[in-house]
Amino acid sequence: MRFSWPLPAGVRDTALAVAVAVLSFVPGVADKGTALGWQAAQRPFDVLAICLVLAHALPLAVRGRHPELTLAVTSAAFFLYQGLGYRPTFASISLYLALYSAGMLQNRFRAASVVLWCAGYATTAWGMIHAGSPFPAGDFLLFFALPAGCWLLGTVARGRLREQSLRSRERADDELREERERIARELHDVVTHHVTAMVMQADAAQYVDPADRARITNGLVAIGSTGRRALADLRELLNVLTPPHDARFATREPTISRLADLVEQTRAAGQPVELTEDDHGYETASGLVRLTVYRVVQEGLTNALKHAPGRRTSVRIHGGDGLVAEVTTEPGGPDRPAPAPPGRGLAGLERRVSLAGGELTAHRREDGAFVLRARLPLQADHR
Repeated sequence: MRFSWPLPAGVRDTALAVAVAVLSFVPGVADKGTALGWQAAQRPFDVLAICLVLAHALPLAVRGRHPELTLAVTSAAFFLYQGLGYRPTFASISLYLALYSAGMLQNRFRAASVVLWCAGYATTAWGMIHAGSPFPAGDFLLFFALPAGCWLLGTVARGRLREQSLRSRERADDELREERERIARELHDVVTHHVTAMVMQADAAQYVDPADRARITNGLVAIGSTGRRALADLRELLNVLTPPHDARFATREPTISRLADLVEQTRAAGQPVELTEDDHGYETASGLVRLTVYRVVQEGLTNALKHAPGRRTSVRIHGGDGLVAEVTTEPGGPDRPAPAPPGRGLAGLERRVSLAGGELTAHRREDGAFVLRARLPLQADHR
């Protein structure tokens, strides 16, 4: 079994700085580095050289947080160390790391840093040439390609990081948008159906004979029952969004009995509904498929209540190639067919059915009846 302990960026940078500083004093490694202008050391390795070596390496500890500061200090130490003619040092690798880090991470004063670094390099080369360096100016120009390449590599890496960050933000935005759409679908399905049923029941109560207390009582009971169902469904949805810390939330997967309750609730609102169950395998379908079928039936009955109140509506659940849910609302007459329900309900329902691997169709028959039909597989993965 493998274990890994990812270190914070600051700790990694500090470790890198310490490692470079230590290796710069290890025999056999300490003198492996850049010799910019001299073939041999022009002066002995003294206290000033030690300080300059440390000034090369230690700023790497803050290269992630302050890449511009790291580049400034490391470059100044490099130019002074090379100009004074000390022996090569392993710490010169710090310059290339600082250039790469600045190219990738520096946000402020990028152009100014490039101009100042080039000016510092040109000044150092000019001084070494006039101090008697055996290398011609062309060699200094060729060497310039190495630090310039480090900066450019960092700039390329910066562009890739930006692209990755942009893609990550786009993915996060897409996930947020999908989650909002899912919540909107759930709220629409829960609230619209129950509120529509309550409105229809309340409207129907206006036409009841005041002396018929039994019918008035039944209407009020139906409204109360519908309201309680709405509260229960909303509470279920809120529990999914904000689950309690002291208990696990289990979703109530819709069963055939819940479909029957849904039909009965719609009947209580004054809509004549007939439920037909063929050999469909509904109870063996996955929870996602059962919930989708339930929402299809709920949407169909809600639209029937809103757009064709009092018209005969049939709900049929049957099998065959998968599982089929069909809600048909008959027309009121040849001059008044059942209208196709507009709005966001069908668009959200189509998305829901698609996520379950099914297909939704909504059309008007030649006789004017409106048919909402969903075909789904018995098993579907949550996507």
